[in-house]
Amino acid sequence: MTTTPTEILQTAAAALETTAPAAVDPTAATEAGLSVESLKSLMDSFDPAALLPELDKVFGSLATVCRVAVMIGPVVLLVLGLAYLFLSPKEANYYFGYRCYFGMGSVHAWRFTQRLAGAVLGGLGLILTVIMLLISGGFASMEVTAMVWRAVSCLVWEAVLALLATLAINLAAAVRFDRKGEYRNRKSK
Repeated sequence: MTTTPTEILQTAAAALETTAPAAVDPTAATEAGLSVESLKSLMDSFDPAALLPELDKVFGSLATVCRVAVMIGPVVLLVLGLAYLFLSPKEANYYFGYRCYFGMGSVHAWRFTQRLAGAVLGGLGLILTVIMLLISGGFASMEVTAMVWRAVSCLVWEAVLALLATLAINLAAAVRFDRKGEYRNRKSK
């Protein structure tokens, strides 16, 4: 049988009320009024885990939480890629679009960077969405710790691939354009 915190407080208050009202020695009052053995037996039946809510009630199903965590990154990459392809402004701005140093120098550099970012991030998002759907489909049959570590490793791989895609887009813009947005392979006359 577990004891609730209110029962512990009521028992302790009742024990304190039975102590001597004016004792000269404070240890004598506590020893006389409070039985150490009764407090030990009370604390032995206390379960601190009963104070915490059950994780299934807080999070729903842990497998669902892991699936959502794994699927957020690829879906965001897919949406960003499609937005860069179809919704980016025609000219460089500081509000919307894939911005990099070499892609903001001219209209040609801007449009090239938007198309490249849309294709790379959209393709990566689509591929990762399919892969993560296949991986997260097996979460329900896994042991809890293995499922969580699988989800963490998926998140790490998603982050690394997104970083590599971003570096590749920036490098491609830097190879093709100078800081003013002019093509590097054209010779000045």
